[in-house]
Amino acid sequence: MKIIHVKDTNALEFDKQNKEKMVFAKYFSPGCPACIAMESEWDNMCKDIDEKYDTDLILAQIDPSGMNKLEETSTHSDVAYVPSLLILNNGNKLLEYNGSKKKEDMIDFLLNEGHIKKKLKGGSKIKKLHKKKSHKINSLKRKSHKRKSHKKKSHKKRSHKKKSHKKKQRK
Repeated sequence: MKIIHVKDTNALEFDKQNKEKMVFAKYFSPGCPACIAMESEWDNMCKDIDEKYDTDLILAQIDPSGMNKLEETSTHSDVAYVPSLLILNNGNKLLEYNGSKKKEDMIDFLLNEGHIKKKLKGGSKIKKLHKKKSHKINSLKRKSHKRKSHKKKSHKKRSHKKKSHKKKQRK
């Protein structure tokens, strides 16, 4: 997933990127009261999608300077009002979202349309089990190594005692 703010300076790069991946685009104006009101919901939606969902979707905020620059390209930039939320496919308007501007509702829309999927939670359990197994194996290796080194030391002590005992007998 990629989150991008499209303005005049990066609009041509965005035009190339949206040909490769689907886009959920928010067309907005910084002075628009409705745009300002939904700003935190959009930001929270982006954060939640990044943390809790798998997707290749690009989440794009397109400001007026970006819309003007995109007019020079084949990427859709003609919106009747702001904020407008659109799904773009290959730069073309595929679907318009007309629901509530609440984070949960926008996420539900993307889930229902199949653009995002919940991340699987099982991966962390597998990693924990693997760590436990490797910890047990390492623990067993350390114990085994201690036993071997202990046996070697005691063996050396015995052989040393035998030699000193033989020296006493010779005298």
